[in-house]
Amino acid sequence: MKLIMLPTDFSDNASMALRFTIQLCEELQAGLIVYHCSHLSGLSTPHDLSQDAIQTMVTQDEKTKQGRLVEQVKEIYASLGITGIPSSTKVVVEFNPVLVEAIVDYAEKNKVDLLVTGTHGASGLEKFFFGSNTSHLILKSAVPVLAIPEKYSGTSLKNICFSSDLDNIKAELDQLMPVARALKASLSIVYFDYGIDLKHQLVHSTQELLKQPGYASVTLAVQKATLELPLVKQIKKYLDIKRPDCLVMFTRERSLWDRLLLGSKTEDMSESLDMPLLSFKKASVE
Repeated sequence: MKLIMLPTDFSDNASMALRFTIQLCEELQAGLIVYHCSHLSGLSTPHDLSQDAIQTMVTQDEKTKQGRLVEQVKEIYASLGITGIPSSTKVVVEFNPVLVEAIVDYAEKNKVDLLVTGTHGASGLEKFFFGSNTSHLILKSAVPVLAIPEKYSGTSLKNICFSSDLDNIKAELDQLMPVARALKASLSIVYFDYGIDLKHQLVHSTQELLKQPGYASVTLAVQKATLELPLVKQIKKYLDIKRPDCLVMFTRERSLWDRLLLGSKTEDMSESLDMPLLSFKKASVE
């Protein structure tokens, strides 16, 4: 893992996520991009202003926020005993009216390995119809997203829990294992068994896979599932008992109608966990 990107909106939770990310980059010796998208600049732009005048206002706004963000990053490094901003850290502010798409585009163009974001979510009808920026980022990004919950105070990710349906376990482990190795973390897979005969073969094949070289730090736990409780609640109950440092889930982008009708386990988790959630894009089913 060579390059990590943290989008920030200057909120308290984003500042906390920034501190966590700086420590993570120091541990991994990875480069860091601290990124602010000035999509809601608060600028008053009367209709009679020329395009040049509007551009001047936007440029000045970017410059002001760039200075503010540089100072914030310096302060966090200083609190960790590091003077100034290391050359491996880049501070970027740019104007774009479409927040999530701007983050995704910048991350992909710059070959970012991991996106880290703080969560503070949306609420009420806004969340029902539009979700939060974090859930949108999870759905849109091809780059893995690590969502840091509000008021999270942990500093390391050494015990990772991966909630999986086992349908594409080899390919998903191929994506996840490099991250676990970089973090020097153990990995436990949890599968919730609804007693479906076809799934029993997947459990057996996963057990055989984990016997192969390269999976020594990976374990599989099979939990009896119930139809009387939503899967999200069953996962959270399991996490409350096991208390890993991080939960991993894979997600697939779906239509707005599907999300309204069915919801998303990964999106729900990103807004309700008290531990980091690492999400990967699930491969499309042909």
